[in-house]
Amino acid sequence: MIRRIASVFGLLLLSGVLGTLIAQDPGYVLVSWNDLSFETSLWFGLVLLLVLFFVVRLLRGGYRALTGTGAGVRAWTSRRMQRRAQRLSTQGLLSLAEGEPGRAYKLLMDAAPRVETPLVNYLAAARAAHDAQRPEDRDAALEQALEVTPAATLAVGLTRAELLMANRQWEQALSTLLPLRAGVPRNLVVLRMLRRVYEQLEDWRALAELVPDLKRAGVVEGDALDALERRTWRAELARAAALARGSDDPTSLEALWRDVPRHLHSQPEMVAAYAQALMSVDADAQAESVLRSVLRKHWDEGLVALYGRVRGADARAQLRAAQGWIDDHRDDAVLLLTLGRLALRCEDWDKAQAYLEASLAARDSAEAHAELGRFEARRGDGALAARHFLDGLRLQPGYLPELPGPDAAA
Repeated sequence: MIRRIASVFGLLLLSGVLGTLIAQDPGYVLVSWNDLSFETSLWFGLVLLLVLFFVVRLLRGGYRALTGTGAGVRAWTSRRMQRRAQRLSTQGLLSLAEGEPGRAYKLLMDAAPRVETPLVNYLAAARAAHDAQRPEDRDAALEQALEVTPAATLAVGLTRAELLMANRQWEQALSTLLPLRAGVPRNLVVLRMLRRVYEQLEDWRALAELVPDLKRAGVVEGDALDALERRTWRAELARAAALARGSDDPTSLEALWRDVPRHLHSQPEMVAAYAQALMSVDADAQAESVLRSVLRKHWDEGLVALYGRVRGADARAQLRAAQGWIDDHRDDAVLLLTLGRLALRCEDWDKAQAYLEASLAARDSAEAHAELGRFEARRGDGALAARHFLDGLRLQPGYLPELPGPDAAA
């Protein structure tokens, strides 16, 4: 308020001073050019100059506005189109979320060239085309995404691999992921996808070689990692055995076992898988040696049972080896069953019967009943054999329900 009063007072003072000067001496100005002349007072001339100054300023501003109209219109048009593209992008994303992939693809692709982040539009359009089952449009959108943002190789590649995997195109997904892994060897998403692809392709050797990277990257940890590693190498052993079956040559299996990590060589399920692979190519002697070596250090009933089925090079030596374990495992029903089978192979009938009956005494099992039933049948005691077979059947899951039958006497 004080400033306003001061400004008004100053303006009045200046007006008074100027009025006094004009009254004292109005001055004289003469402008002459050829036959033309113009004369006026000094103060009126100054007013004319001031008016002329403002007129020139006004004309100059108008000229600039006229000459800059094209650029201004273009800028206005560009901003308007960007706002429209943003609205189209939003509508496209909503259509994708609401299950209208065809409409979403069109909206997103139309808006992509005019938005600030076209990569987002193209990636979303690729998903929309995938949902609409239009692989050509999907690939076109991904190619344009890479074209507008060459640095987005990883994002585009992961999107492509994900969509290919969703279509169960495992080979194509693998060809997409392998170059990505070369660039980012420890990327968690790439490693997870590769694990799934290898499992689907049943490429167990590649998956086994991937396991150390999965461990280092923390993709799989602890018991889950151990289980994956064992499952992978077991599957690879089974695959190698299937390829070697009929050749009677265990060389490839022995080479593969050397590739299996050393810490798995004492794992019972891995040893069993290797022994069974050897048995499938009639390399029972090697299988017996492997089982015997492991059982000396690591007792496992599954391996003991397998030892009773494998046919070693020397049946009596195999029986003696198993008898050496009885002192530490006297009441082990599985070991007693194995000893009974090995005694049968050695044709030591009395010892075989004693071992089998001892196994039944330690644990009632279908296998021991079946072996004794077969043994008694071959000795000619059909009634005893039948009783063992029937008792063994009763121990099987889903045994026959209790139903009435005809009377034998009737």
